Amino acid sequence: MAVKVSKPELNLREKISELDKPSGVAGEAMLRADTPQEQFNLIGAGRRNLLINGDQRIDQRNGGSSLTLNDWSGYATDRMRFGARPSTGTATIQQVADAPEGFYHSAKISRLTGSAGASNYYNLLTKIEGNDIAHSGIGTDSAQDITISFWVKSNLTGTWSVGLQNEVGGGDRRSYNTEYTINSASVWEYKTVTIPLLQSGVWYYDNRAGLQLHFDLGSGSSYTNTTLNQWQSANILASANAVKFFETASATWQITGVQLELGKVATPFEHRSYGEELALCQRYFCTGFPVGATVAEGQSVVGTNDGINGWVAFGNNVARSPYIHYPVNMRASPSVTLYSVGGMANGKWGIYDGSAWQAVGTTAIDTTNKHFNVRENGSAFTMGVGKAYLLKGQWTASAEL
Repeated sequence: MAVKVSKPELNLREKISELDKPSGVAGEAMLRADTPQEQFNLIGAGRRNLLINGDQRIDQRNGGSSLTLNDWSGYATDRMRFGARPSTGTATIQQVADAPEGFYHSAKISRLTGSAGASNYYNLLTKIEGNDIAHSGIGTDSAQDITISFWVKSNLTGTWSVGLQNEVGGGDRRSYNTEYTINSASVWEYKTVTIPLLQSGVWYYDNRAGLQLHFDLGSGSSYTNTTLNQWQSANILASANAVKFFETASATWQITGVQLELGKVATPFEHRSYGEELALCQRYFCTGFPVGATVAEGQSVVGTNDGINGWVAFGNNVARSPYIHYPVNMRASPSVTLYSVGGMANGKWGIYDGSAWQAVGTTAIDTTNKHFNVRENGSAFTMGVGKAYLLKGQWTASAEL
């Protein structure tokens, strides 16, 4: 005789909540988690932070030095770019040793001049490669929620704005903006924002920019409105209620501990090793300069022969270097810039003629996402066919989004 036994459905959340032993903050967060991915994040399994250099540790371009700028060209730290259009204001950006407990560095922006006219916008932004956001389901019916968490400090209190945006042209711009509040001047405060990713629109899932995260620093009416906490089909970068940073003399704003993760729960910041974080940054920007040095013409940061390489002449006054390999494979074939070192004229590399260094014009050629080499554009002396010479110079390679 068969006996059928039925059991009532077990609600694990209710049973755990009935336990006398407190579950703690982490346990409560586990109970609130809606998906296995959120629970996965909470126990620290796998990679959580979709951003690179969120703790502002890596600064390959400036080495911690202050940079004054008024356009798109400036990076406060690796992967964190200052955006401004048109360039009517100026500011300094810098990696500084000022941060909340658990961090050492932050990116600091100090306003010098400017205002936020109707057609102006100012922000600090970072872009996430499509390969790293594709699993979020953005643009499909399976789009997940995403949570932004960060530490921020400013000498201006009030309402500020943060948002997300896609990176496609052709009139299919999608924007989401929300607000956060800085309550006390010049005090580090922790903020979290959760955003439901859009289930429609055009999004890149390859090595192009898949998603942009931007922190508003004062934008004009052409780029702001009061449509908050929802996606809109427009190029809107901020809340119209936000503080106008660039209209306040001596204004400062700092950020660190920026994390972007799937789910509705902000988990503790994911600290990766310095070597791993540096390698992640080098996919987008790398350099022959030592880490911590300022990228500039005429630097001799190791010695008078800094950046020495080989050079072989294969024709009269026609020579090229061996391949110079990047430390990691880059996102795409980069833009390579050559720099002089050790007293050579700007933009020229040095070639040793047997008795002295001569400055020669050079061009980066055969550039791929793995390597490049350097061709001589006109020598100060006659190079013999098949002869080898010493060569010195420096370089940067940028495949930024």
